[in-house]
Amino acid sequence: MAIKKKHRDTLSRLILYYRYYQRTGVISFFLKNFVKVVITLIAIVGLLLGLNAIFDIQKILEEFVFSLRPAFVYILFYISESVLGWIPPDIFIVWTKDKESPVLLITVLATISYLGGITAYWLGVSVQIFPRIHAYIERRFAGNFVQIQKWGGIIVVFAALFPLPFATISTIAGMVKYPFKKFLLYGLTRYIRFYVYAISIFAALNQIMN
Repeated sequence: MAIKKKHRDTLSRLILYYRYYQRTGVISFFLKNFVKVVITLIAIVGLLLGLNAIFDIQKILEEFVFSLRPAFVYILFYISESVLGWIPPDIFIVWTKDKESPVLLITVLATISYLGGITAYWLGVSVQIFPRIHAYIERRFAGNFVQIQKWGGIIVVFAALFPLPFATISTIAGMVKYPFKKFLLYGLTRYIRFYVYAISIFAALNQIMN
């Protein structure tokens, strides 16, 4: 009886959470961004396959992507993931394809992205001493400020998984003083994003390079 009551209590809590998140817009926000992920993956795969029908994509990749030195890639990616995420991570995922241990390198890239998010968080904390920069970011990303103040860790998870600017959300989390330990925990979902995207991108590249 105690086990059944515990299950009923758990189910009741889940239903309450669902209704709350549905009422506050979290569910619709999740679905919208999930659709964006699917569309983005299809677009990336379609773009690679489409360009391969016109150009020698393998030769282009070998000359301009695969030949990049690891140190350069890691430094550039860390800077990008620390400052507003101005380079799509997918380009760096492509770079790992011809390496001996692509899965290991995907993990390395995910770790760099995670550390970049932490750096962005502390940049957000530090930007308080620069009123003009603080005001600009607050004005430029007003919608993201509302989201993270309203949903907290959920928006951090969404930024880590979906096509949201992870570095930007991390910076805003620091600016609003979101609890750092929670940020570290929720930010770990960034790894999932890299593995999922790598599977899709590698599948397209296998079609091109085989």
